Amino acid sequence: MHRNLKQILNDVDDNKFVQRLDENALICTFNLQGDFTYISEAFCSLLGYSNSQLLSSNIDLLYPRTSQKKEIFNWREILAQNRNWSGKINFLTKNGKLIELEGHVSPLSMANGEKVNFYGAFKLNSEHVDFDDHIKNDSSYKWFFEKSPIPKSLICLNSLQYIDVNKSWETYTGFNKEDVVNRVQNELEFHDCINLEFLETFKANNEASFQIDKAKLSIKSKEKRYAILTFEKIYINGDAYLLEIINDITERLRYQKELKDTSKSSILKKDTILKLAGLVGEDLDYVFQEITALSSKTLQVERVSIWSFNKLKTELRCEKSYGFNAKGNLNKIKFKIESFSNYFKALFKNFTILADDALNDKRTKDFSKNYLGPLGIRSVLDVLIQGPDGYFGVLSFEQVGVVKEWTTEDEEFATSISNIISLAIERNERHEAEIQLLKSNEKLVTLNAELNKLKRELEQENIYLREEIDLVFNYEEMVYGSAAFSQVLTEVEQVANTDATVLLLGESGTGKELIARAIHNISNRKSKPLIKVNCAAIPKELLESELFGHKQGSFTGAIKDKLGKFQLADGGTLFLDEIGELPLDMQPKLLRAIQESEIEQIGGTETIKVDIRIIAATNRNLEKAIKENTFREDLYFRINVFPITIPPLRERVEDIPILIEHFANKFSKLYKKNIKYISEATKSDLQSYPWPGNIRELENLIERAVILSNNDTLNIPNFKSSEKESLISSTVLSLDDVLRIHIKRVLNECDWKIEGQDGAAELLGLKPSTLRDRINKLGIQKS
Repeated sequence: MHRNLKQILNDVDDNKFVQRLDENALICTFNLQGDFTYISEAFCSLLGYSNSQLLSSNIDLLYPRTSQKKEIFNWREILAQNRNWSGKINFLTKNGKLIELEGHVSPLSMANGEKVNFYGAFKLNSEHVDFDDHIKNDSSYKWFFEKSPIPKSLICLNSLQYIDVNKSWETYTGFNKEDVVNRVQNELEFHDCINLEFLETFKANNEASFQIDKAKLSIKSKEKRYAILTFEKIYINGDAYLLEIINDITERLRYQKELKDTSKSSILKKDTILKLAGLVGEDLDYVFQEITALSSKTLQVERVSIWSFNKLKTELRCEKSYGFNAKGNLNKIKFKIESFSNYFKALFKNFTILADDALNDKRTKDFSKNYLGPLGIRSVLDVLIQGPDGYFGVLSFEQVGVVKEWTTEDEEFATSISNIISLAIERNERHEAEIQLLKSNEKLVTLNAELNKLKRELEQENIYLREEIDLVFNYEEMVYGSAAFSQVLTEVEQVANTDATVLLLGESGTGKELIARAIHNISNRKSKPLIKVNCAAIPKELLESELFGHKQGSFTGAIKDKLGKFQLADGGTLFLDEIGELPLDMQPKLLRAIQESEIEQIGGTETIKVDIRIIAATNRNLEKAIKENTFREDLYFRINVFPITIPPLRERVEDIPILIEHFANKFSKLYKKNIKYISEATKSDLQSYPWPGNIRELENLIERAVILSNNDTLNIPNFKSSEKESLISSTVLSLDDVLRIHIKRVLNECDWKIEGQDGAAELLGLKPSTLRDRINKLGIQKS
């Protein structure tokens, strides 16, 4: 049982301390083992403990240290020598804070001559001032430190301990303030940039600041972070402190690495394309072998293969593969087209298939059981290969074991490799044809010059002209009935027989290429070629060569002379589609070629005159592009000689029933359906729809509807339907129908606001009362 101090001192022989006992004093007694036998309430309160907590504890709980805070105060050694002690000492409070006291410890002489208890009296160091006392009312400190969004910590240069950290520091590191304050930095293992030697050096140095540009940090969650650490020597009330500021750069370093990897990947893909393009003309089997091997390494996939269709296009077989082991030998594998309808329908429609999870993708799922699964293939990127007479086959990239997320860059790379294969196939067929031709005419020496001319023409035809889509266009068969589109055709007739440059303007899907072919086919140049250039589809590095041609050896991969599209179009028409996407550095070169009617091949020294008619098309606002400095004003004025704006489908409401009939008949024949009827509600809903994708969207919708229809009625998903039906061929609209459609569209645009500014009456040029009468008369109701 513990006794109070007076009970203890009753047995003390030397009772001189009794006269100065005070329960408010910082006093205690303890035995030789360091166990407290008495401690005053004032002392307990200062240390943050209750009296009962300390009387059941050892003095080591207070972690006593000398004033230098480095040497543990060895009570037992002092007590064993039976000597007094006086000096400064640090005790650890319950909340983990060190407090410095001045103290005196003496042995107590007991009445029986034994020295069992020791007496300690302490007081607060008059020189000690708590750091909180410096700053508790300092608003500037709170502004630059506590409330700063930047992680900051403060280290005492005398004790080398953390004095304070702000909320941002706690959030960033995961350490709580109470876990950090009064601890040396290297105890936290937060980073290895600072140690006691560093801090001592900084303390002694006259420099006021120091910075570490890339410090590796280990926050409490063990996540590795990188930061710029800035250290500033600051003074508060004359005392020196070290301010540590953390500027995290982890995401910046990660982004820089990703950017570097992306750039490296793009350069590798470009070099691969140029290298493989240089192989065109070599033995076809060797070209296929190099293409599959190098493409596999460039795109970092295990398997690349080239497949070909049979003559009837009913079967697909493997021509060459790379990366397949003996178990996965593809040379004997064949696929029947009819057995994989989902896959080939999607491939022929979109030209490419990107399937990250090929085992579950509905387009490739049919291959899972007998092909993908057994070979461990998880991801597939397939591209159609064009041939001289339709499609040659398929280029396939396959990832084994893990799912690969294909990117747009991967698709563009695969498409470029597919184009190189097409050129190699055409070159091989041309080479075989040349051999046969030479054998047949080896005795006809007199025809040698003509033979060489035919060979050159055949070469250019195979390389360029067969790349063009050979669309058969009949001007009389255009599907329309609206005055708006009739005006477009009137303008086409007016400009066709001139050589004026035409600029076709309109949204995607409105038929700009069709109008370009119409202008060419009724012009004086119709017997000459119409050459199309898609300015958005050709890589920037190849665009100049594509337009103007190049000489052999003018750059890596230029293994022979090549004619440009300007030369191929000589005497005919050059259609520059998507001209708004033309790179800025190519625009002055194009402007000069159009103005001067002359070009220079890459690597050439001669100026070549050409006689061509320019038709350009874009869906961009070129005037806005000029203001944004992405399109040259002088080029715009040069091509904007005769602009023709093709109206969107929402402004050709009268044409929608006619187009429905046209596409329904077209796809009914294609899919062997007998579609005759359409719901009146569906037709009305189609005429009210805004058609952001224009005619192309309508065509795709009708095709899907024909496929899904199981009887003679055209059922269109997501559009209204009713029991009242009419023949699809009933395409004539009454005046009331046209008015009803037009007024309802304007009302929807105005959110059914009739009167006032921006109301439907104002937009229609009618009085509000007149508009209401027409709404009632035509039976218009809000959907």
